[in-house]
Amino acid sequence: MGRENNADAYANARGRVDIEGCCFWGRGVLQTRGTCMYGKLNYWLGKRAADEGRDALYPKIDFCSFPQGVCSSSETYGGQLQWMVGFFEWSDRIQTYDVDGWNYIEKLKEFTDGGYKDFSFVDSVSGILNIGCHNPPCRGFNDVATDPHNMRDRNDIFQRFLNQLQVERTFRPPPKPTPMPSPAPTEGEEPTTNVPTELEPPTESPTSSAMPTGLMGRPPADAIDAIFSKIEEVMQSISISYGNVTNRFAETVFQSEHPSGDIWPSYLYTWQGFYSSLKKMTSGEGPGEKNFFYIGDGISENSLEYGIVNVAAFLAQGVVRSIYTDTCDENSYDMVDFRYPLSNSCGQQGLSYQDEICEKDEDIGLECEVDEDMEINGVTNARWLGAPPPMSCGNRQVGYWDHTTGLEENDIPFMNKGGRNDTQGCCWWGRGVLQVRGVCSYGKLNYWLGAKATTEKRKSLYPDIDFCKNPGAICSDKRSPELRWITGMFHWVQTVQRNSGDFQYFQTLKEFVDGGNYSDEIFINMVNTMLGGSVEDRSRRSDTFYNILRAFNLIKVEGHFTGTPTFCGVDLNDAGIKCRPCDTNLNCSGAEFCYANVTTCIATINDDTSAESTNIIAVPVDVDINSAIEDDSTNVTDVPIDDDNSTLSGDAPTVDDKMTNNSTANITTAVTTNNSSTNAAGAESPIVPMSLLISSSTSFCGVTWGDALTKCAKRCKLCVAI
Repeated sequence: MGRENNADAYANARGRVDIEGCCFWGRGVLQTRGTCMYGKLNYWLGKRAADEGRDALYPKIDFCSFPQGVCSSSETYGGQLQWMVGFFEWSDRIQTYDVDGWNYIEKLKEFTDGGYKDFSFVDSVSGILNIGCHNPPCRGFNDVATDPHNMRDRNDIFQRFLNQLQVERTFRPPPKPTPMPSPAPTEGEEPTTNVPTELEPPTESPTSSAMPTGLMGRPPADAIDAIFSKIEEVMQSISISYGNVTNRFAETVFQSEHPSGDIWPSYLYTWQGFYSSLKKMTSGEGPGEKNFFYIGDGISENSLEYGIVNVAAFLAQGVVRSIYTDTCDENSYDMVDFRYPLSNSCGQQGLSYQDEICEKDEDIGLECEVDEDMEINGVTNARWLGAPPPMSCGNRQVGYWDHTTGLEENDIPFMNKGGRNDTQGCCWWGRGVLQVRGVCSYGKLNYWLGAKATTEKRKSLYPDIDFCKNPGAICSDKRSPELRWITGMFHWVQTVQRNSGDFQYFQTLKEFVDGGNYSDEIFINMVNTMLGGSVEDRSRRSDTFYNILRAFNLIKVEGHFTGTPTFCGVDLNDAGIKCRPCDTNLNCSGAEFCYANVTTCIATINDDTSAESTNIIAVPVDVDINSAIEDDSTNVTDVPIDDDNSTLSGDAPTVDDKMTNNSTANITTAVTTNNSSTNAAGAESPIVPMSLLISSSTSFCGVTWGDALTKCAKRCKLCVAI
């Protein structure tokens, strides 16, 4: 069901039904846990060491009062602390282990000197690490003898590491890779392995030239606040009409495909991350006077609409490039003879990213100098089973990734489509929401946004990041949640906004907006031609673009949802009876789930949008309904309730009691539904009648009706139709 159920106390294996003092669960690379280990961390590495006058790696972190610092402290940036506590536990608990004649260091030497043959050594170490003893099954930390979990997997992974480290191969080898097919299969011949669909090659950045002067640069300083004020108004209208704005955009834009085929909210790309990054790219120090992301000029009659359409086009491209796959680092998708060359980091589809120098007159010389000794490991990769690992670079020859065994094969160097069988200097693969790649693009980032701007006494958003020395910062730095967006916005400015050559981007944008028909395909067709991609890419880009325009109320929404409506129920039939809308299972209560394709509800919604106005008022049980509805001039009546956990039984305090107590609990909101309701943006859009959403015994809490509709989980006392 994917949610907590706290209706009844539920004991764990040791009989606990509470979580008081239960803050010392496993954290970090080895899942360091328990008061003893956190106390040792504090004594040797943390605040206690500093307080007692001893050297401390983390003098400001009290691991006893702040154990979550292992995962959430600023010191974890780059993952350092998660590794450090693991190293400490390993040295404290594993390296010093000496019980009943089994000494870790001596056994390690025996294993090594014996030619890496006796892998019972690894199983013993698994026992020490996992359950505290070397001869499983044994008691160790537990009351009864047990085996360590994942012992077989741990042994296999250990052998893979030895394989990658090229130690003497006298141990059990991994499964042999599938035989290589002939270099040029005859027509009609099937491949020897089942492989995932090969992706279309990424589109080259379009040729760009300076955009018209009137649309360049920073909006007037006195208009920036006004522009964002208008955007805030639009966001508020979305909230009133559809519920929480974050959920609204998660539904239409920030979605990614899970390996199961299900669509999940994106983990890396969120509305909040985008919106905060947009502010940095449109105001303040900014990215340089010619590199501001366009959100309108603050002067023209259609200024806001110009900006929204530019935002929609950018986000639509982001969905195609990264959001839908939920990746930051470029995925390895290029295949040679049904294998994935590890040298794909040098470039895919025959390209060489380290040779993509700047050729425009204004950019000549801005490209990064290639450091052939640079080593970087990517953070993200494709998520399908057997997918190649994150891209990496370093001064070494490489082979290929065998997706059938899930192993690297480096015995024989293996060339990519560009003829490379090494990864020397190949650190310039795509990163971020628009997959910025190549030495020219990273050089321009560094010149305008990074360390080079600071060196040359210019303002810089990231003065401490040298994108030429650390291009991986986009995905691995502590500021990655905004770097993923900001580098993409900068790339959009450089390659799209400043394109006034063959495509006339801004001219077409203005014509599209000024024409007033936001369903017209002239603009998105031009964008698709400019950015290219597969048929699927173009279709997804177009769909996302129009969904965003609907979200901003530029296109009238035919019905309450832009996508397929979904409804809560114990099963599909139950959902069809209740017709209570939901976004996810979290919006449903009890044993209910969120079901799509509930045809009876969809039909009822369409039929009832023309029904007569129905006024709904939600009140506590003890409140006099007649007095509550006495003033029929008010369409919305708010009645506070005192507890998020209120049930449908028992007495409720009166309104006077609530006001006396100054309750700040959730508000139950009743609304008027009308076939000609006008939302805050001024556009007419039908609203689902409340009679379809709630029964006389079930009503829901929310700041607004839309908010209550989105939550659909916090119940109040009674909902009465009048």
